[in-house]
Amino acid sequence: MIMSEERSCEGTACERRLLEILRQQGPQTLDALCELPEFTWAQVLLAVDHLSRSRDISLELVGPREYQVSLAEERA
Repeated sequence: MIMSEERSCEGTACERRLLEILRQQGPQTLDALCELPEFTWAQVLLAVDHLSRSRDISLELVGPREYQVSLAEERA
């Protein structure tokens, strides 16, 4: 139980940081986000997966094997 709580906290911290970056700097490539020094690429990918499933962010294919991550548009 403790291990899952720790993972949950890590994911939450990474998700908050990704959302903060997207709000402040605008859309980013997935590769650029995976290079954040405070998180591993695996943590970033898990956070992106969760945020995209919850529709907080959107992913767009912008080139061969290149994705752009941006905040989801506000839903009415």
